[in-house]
Amino acid sequence: MHLQSIELSGFKSFAKKSTLKFTSPIAGIVGPNGSGKSNAAEAFRFVLGEQSMKSMRGRRGPDMIWAGNERMPQANRARVSIQFNNKSNLFDIDFDEVVVERIVHRDGANEYTINGSKVRLKDIAELLSSANIGASGHHIISQGEADRILSASIGNRREMVEEALGLRAFQFKKAESEKKLEKTSENMKEVGILRRELTPQLTHLERQMKKLERSRELRTQLKNTYRTYIGRERAYIFEQGKTLENEKIWPTQELSKISEELLQQDVQDETKSSTELKDLDERVNGLKEERLKLENARGRIEGQLSLVSGGGISKKANVAQIPFVRVEEFLDEVEEKLIAARKSEDTYHLDHLIERIENFLAQFQDSPAEDSSNPDLVASLELELKEIEESLDAFYVEEGAIVMQRANALSKIEDKQNEEREAQRHFFELKEKKIIFERDIAEVQRKIESLNYTKKSLESVEWRAQDLGVNIRDIESVGVMPREDQVESLREIEKTEVRLEESGGVDESVVREYEELKIRDEFLEREINDLEQSKLTLLDIINSLSGELTTRFDEGLVKINEEFQKFFQMLFDGGEASLKVVRTEEEETKDGIEIRVQLPRKKVATLDVLSGGERALASIALIFAMSQVNPPPFIILDETDAALDEANSKRYADMVKELSKKSQLILITHNRQTMEAAGELYGVTMGSDGISKLLSVKFEEALSVAK
Repeated sequence: MHLQSIELSGFKSFAKKSTLKFTSPIAGIVGPNGSGKSNAAEAFRFVLGEQSMKSMRGRRGPDMIWAGNERMPQANRARVSIQFNNKSNLFDIDFDEVVVERIVHRDGANEYTINGSKVRLKDIAELLSSANIGASGHHIISQGEADRILSASIGNRREMVEEALGLRAFQFKKAESEKKLEKTSENMKEVGILRRELTPQLTHLERQMKKLERSRELRTQLKNTYRTYIGRERAYIFEQGKTLENEKIWPTQELSKISEELLQQDVQDETKSSTELKDLDERVNGLKEERLKLENARGRIEGQLSLVSGGGISKKANVAQIPFVRVEEFLDEVEEKLIAARKSEDTYHLDHLIERIENFLAQFQDSPAEDSSNPDLVASLELELKEIEESLDAFYVEEGAIVMQRANALSKIEDKQNEEREAQRHFFELKEKKIIFERDIAEVQRKIESLNYTKKSLESVEWRAQDLGVNIRDIESVGVMPREDQVESLREIEKTEVRLEESGGVDESVVREYEELKIRDEFLEREINDLEQSKLTLLDIINSLSGELTTRFDEGLVKINEEFQKFFQMLFDGGEASLKVVRTEEEETKDGIEIRVQLPRKKVATLDVLSGGERALASIALIFAMSQVNPPPFIILDETDAALDEANSKRYADMVKELSKKSQLILITHNRQTMEAAGELYGVTMGSDGISKLLSVKFEEALSVAK
């Protein structure tokens, strides 16, 4: 069985999610009037792509959505999905199961999916038509529609028969091919008009191109010469540059070493002016000044001792004793005079000093001598004198040590001077080498500059070549030629440029226009040839499909008539029934189908005189016959047995069982005989909330429980 289940959610009275699973060849859906059981049949129409809201008892898409009540609010969408078993490759899709789903929203928008992937309605129709399934074809017959095929026009009736025979896929292909053929014919006309419009302009441009042919030959020749010259010049520049770079490496490295060595030599020359000797001299001078101060202090102390002890001044015998304080002040003054005399190196200060001493002593001549017997003062002066002499001894020792250091420093300086003379000789040698290497580098640099000039000249040639349309990026370096040959090549380029200029050059816009127009014309020519070939192919396809449709229709009609006759006799206990092809009055090019019946024991040959029950039986016979010729995977019969009496209901049930051998049946019925033919039943109930609910029972399980 191909049909596995159908799931409804928010669809009409099925407000809640409801699932019907089909496991028996015949499944029945029963329930009281108004319970919503016919909504299940409409759910099949909905999910299979039905676009007529009228056939689903609605006016627009939102009418399919649960409207809501005081107990349960309205739904935002209605969703129905149907699941098929595809292990036998019923559908032309590489899945073992196929799930088709349709959703309608409150705004009327519809969504379609196949196995969860969004698709178009067209994709759904093509997939279903490959399995002889349609949205509202012969396999879904609702209450009141059983008579539809009888009351339809002969043209519409033919379409129903064609659909029952599974010719819809061929008709889709034929219609698609006819549309393509029509489009192809239109394209051929448009392309033909375009090509005729191009012809005068193309003829004019062809005459222009002949005049430009010579210029193009010169241009091509010049391009080739350019490419050869540029390739050889690039090779020369590359190899020459590489050679010069190699020539520059060794003298540059040697010059760098010499410069670094000269820089170190200069640093050594600077460091030879060491400050060691200067520091020693400064220390000696400092010691001399300190020693001089101590010697002056010692002289002053000795003078004071002489004065204090009464001896030491014998210039005049009658000099009286001098007070100590006056002597101390006088000695300070004498010390200052001596320092000034030493610094100025003249006799003025000495003469003035002697005069000052004489004047100082004259103040105390014939003066009564003071008492000089002061033992404490003498002891203090002697102690101070001792300390000064000890300090002087230390200075003498240090001064001697510094003198020795200075002698050693002078010896080192002399040795250093000898080294510096050797270094100076080496310095001048380095200078001479530096000059040689600088001259070598300058010569290489001169060659590099000459090569740079060659590069600039080549750039100028390349610019000219680019102006001519040469793609210099694609030019590869070739073998190096003698410079004389390159000079000759450049002269040839210049001569060709002159000839090209004299010929008027090449109007590239004319060339481009001609080439574009030529390409366009060739394209249009190919397009016309392709369209003609496509037209022939489409005509072959259409003729083939037409032949296939005619053959299949004729063969199928024979089979339908056989089955129609069989089922008609089964229902009417005899009689005759058949379908006949007739020409329609409205469309002379299309045939229709006429139904002819002959009831047993009655002279009835037209449908118009049949009673309601007889029409119902005739339509059932025809529907079952059509289903037997090209059985669809499933058939839904929605109360098609409502008008049958008990005897005919029994016959109907037998026909249903026979039909279930080729197609899976879903029966929506009130008829007890029909219910007994089903292998499983779904009961549909509706409570006070207006929501349809499902109850299910399988007869096989029920029988086993009963036993």
